[in-house]
Amino acid sequence: MRKKKRKKKEYVRTTVSLPKDIWENLRIESIKTKTPMGELIAKKLKEYERLTKKLNIVSGEVLD
Repeated sequence: MRKKKRKKKEYVRTTVSLPKDIWENLRIESIKTKTPMGELIAKKLKEYERLTKKLNIVSGEVLD
């Protein structure tokens, strides 16, 4: 029998330096939600991007 193929995630491994308080908050949330810290950071960045686009639309500015 063949093994099931795993879905490849489109991530690149990297090193990021964060202030200690931010790192601690992310670490705690990562443990509570049982989500890898990298996925949590990616999720938060996407949410930030979505909110800034929404804010730009509301304020009438369009930034490229």
